[in-house]
Formats: sequence, structure tokens, C-alpha cells
Amino acid sequence: MVARVLATADIHSPKYFPRFRESIKDLGRFDAVFIAGDLMEEGRIEGLKILINELRRLSDTIIAVPGNEDYDEVMPRARELDIIKWLDDEVIKLTINDVTLRIIGSKGSLERPTTWQLRHIPHIADTYRRRVDWLKRTINSSRELTILLIHYAPTFKTLQGEDPRIWPSLGVRDLEGTIFGNNVIAIHGHAHNSVVRCVKSGKSYIINAAFTNIWKPIILEIGNDGLRSISIDCQEVKYERGSGPSILDFMR
Repeated sequence: MVARVLATADIHSPKYFPRFRESIKDLGRFDAVFIAGDLMEEGRIEGLKILINELRRLSDTIIAVPGNEDYDEVMPRARELDIIKWLDDEVIKLTINDVTLRIIGSKGSLERPTTWQLRHIPHIADTYRRRVDWLKRTINSSRELTILLIHYAPTFKTLQGEDPRIWPSLGVRDLEGTIFGNNVIAIHGHAHNSVVRCVKSGKSYIINAAFTNIWKPIILEIGNDGLRSISIDCQEVKYERGSGPSILDFMR
């Protein structure tokens, strides 16, 4: 048995909602939909409402994490709209067609907080450090097949095409080794202009699901043994345990 899943991110409804609606009109139903943040444009709850009406056509199981434009102050209202199960540094288990998935959901972290964040969010660098630590511990706590649904990129390998000077403000590399060292399918967004959509090492994958890259969602088939198929190309990368820079390289 497999779970047929649609993955996407960065719809920024209502901004890109018409293109999203057009992209899914012939796709049929899915066992689940995973959205890696930025469902709304600048916290516009009305944009989320029209998006939800369309998501209902895709699946009864919608799981999302907040992105940087799903503003904290509107999230209580967003949660009241039902249909979407929001995960914000939380873990759930989901069984679909006898496929059991452990799902970790988080906004994620940046190696270098943005200028706006440094000015307006107290102790944001500490928050990002703690979140990376929590994500590492949580991923490492089980050898089960895990979906990491995360807004900010957990690697720089899926940021190619973006200006390298801003990569530290698009994601964090310190999660990469933990993902590749476990049985994880990581799905992120936020990188609108990347040209590398998917990298894999062994049975683990990191997928950039930003809708704004190819203007269509990604379709996955997942079994209990891992990812069976994916609708985009995926590059094999070499991973060596213990290699790679630390988040501290950019936060000192």
C-alpha cells in the first residue's frame, strides 16, 4: 500500500491562488496534502479562506506549518477555520492506507536572521538555535519513517538559483546531516527561485516544494519503506556523517 500525497508551499493566497487552482484542477483526490508554509500573503486571512475551499477538493487530510507570512497574530484565527491541521514545533502520527508516518512540523530556522527579524523579534537568534536543537533531538529520537514539514530550507543544496549571499537568511545547514542520517523525507518552501528542487542521500530526501518555482505542486507516493515515487527529478548527493558547517558559523 502507498499514500498518495500532494506537497506544496508558498501559495501566498490570494496572490498566487488563481495559478494554484489552475494547477490542481485535473489532479483528482489525494490521501493527504502537506503545505510547507506561506499559505497566506502577508497574513491575509481572506486569502486563506478561499484557499481552504479549494483544498477541500483535494483531500480530507491537510497538514501545514506556518511560514513567515502566516503571521503569528492571525494564526489563532487560521486555526479556527478547521480542515487544516497546523503543526508548529509539534509531532503527530498519521496512518494512511496502512502506511504510518511520523510528521514533524516547524517553521524552521535561519543561520542569519533577517534585518527585520533582528529589529522586531527579541532573541530571535536564540530561538533559532533552540529550534535546531529541538528538531535534531526529535528526528534522532526515532528510526521510524519521518516527514519533516518545515518552511525554511534545512539545507543549502536546494537553494541554488537564489543569490548565494542570502542563503543564510533562507535556511540552515545544520539540520542536513540529521536528515540524511535518518529515514526522513523533508519538505520545505521559502526558496522561490531555486533550480534544484530535490536532493537525496540513501533513503532520505530534501524537497523544495515552493509553488513559485515550477507553478505546480509535487506528487509523492510513500510506502512504509519510504518514498516510492516523486513527480520531479531528484539529485543524489554524497553525505558523510559529521561533515558540513554548523549553525554557529553564521551566528557568532
